[in-house]
Amino acid sequence: MHLDKYLLVLSAIFLCVSCSLLLDQEWKAWKSKHEKTYATPYQEEFRRKAWEQTWHKVQKHNQKYEEGLTKYTMAVNTFADLTQEERDSKSCLSGKGKPFRQTETPVHSYVKDFDLPESIDWRDKNCVTPVKDQGLCGSCWAFSAIGVLESLHCIQTGELVQFSEQQLVDCDDTDDACCGGFPKNALRHVIHNGIMKAKDYEYAAKQSACAYKPDEAIKFNVSKYYILEGEDNMASSVALGGPITVGLGAGGDFHLYNSGIFTGDCPEQPNHAVIIVGYGSEHDKESDETVDYWIVRNSWGKGWGDNGYIKMQRNVNLCGIDTMPASMDLL
Repeated sequence: MHLDKYLLVLSAIFLCVSCSLLLDQEWKAWKSKHEKTYATPYQEEFRRKAWEQTWHKVQKHNQKYEEGLTKYTMAVNTFADLTQEERDSKSCLSGKGKPFRQTETPVHSYVKDFDLPESIDWRDKNCVTPVKDQGLCGSCWAFSAIGVLESLHCIQTGELVQFSEQQLVDCDDTDDACCGGFPKNALRHVIHNGIMKAKDYEYAAKQSACAYKPDEAIKFNVSKYYILEGEDNMASSVALGGPITVGLGAGGDFHLYNSGIFTGDCPEQPNHAVIIVGYGSEHDKESDETVDYWIVRNSWGKGWGDNGYIKMQRNVNLCGIDTMPASMDLL
């Protein structure tokens, strides 16, 4: 009897030691992969604890995925050493401290007497530029607006050109550079000023003096500039016009997304701007139901999500995605 208890204790100790060694190895590998360094031992200890909480959360969630209890996987990615509170508090949407107001921009509604394609992905049309990385600058609003403009220009001309987010960061005085902005303001700036190519005005992930050169900017004739209400209108705009800019609540489980159709927890109030480049539907074998989804391009680099993209459940206003969609029509 005493021997059984002794062996049980030894087994528990062995498991604890093995788990600790595994976490040590995982931590070192993660730091190396994401080039993480910390100024003091105290900071590293704090980040290690936050990382461990994330690591355990991801393992538990992905086990549920293997059991068919969730539709997406998570990853121990570059955000893993942030606390949940820090991930939830990140925001790059604001306009000089002013809240987003839909009434300042015309609303466009599509008629509903035609059939939309069941799915569309503008990447298949070669009219979506490669995934970009905004870095530590809160410039998602600029990346979202520029990504849409690049696609609309390509759809109209057949030429895929990368435009300058940095011009918006430096020169759009309606928005607040690395402290946030609104994509609709950025689109308005481009309408009035045109936009330089990225190779002529390179991204620096920080605000500098405006170096805009009018004679090097591409100008656009815009027939309509508008916001969209409801996911039906959003789908119509994506299918008939091209990618659109949207805001969403990038918190909760959103930061840790890896693959599948995201259906997780996230704020309803948008704090991040992204691009919808398509949509589709997928049959879920477990529930025997069809799940509609958006194809969303982020600006956190190819190392995040599914090579920089996320599929998000559609027609449920997940993460407040129908709060501030916008686009425009080029002549």
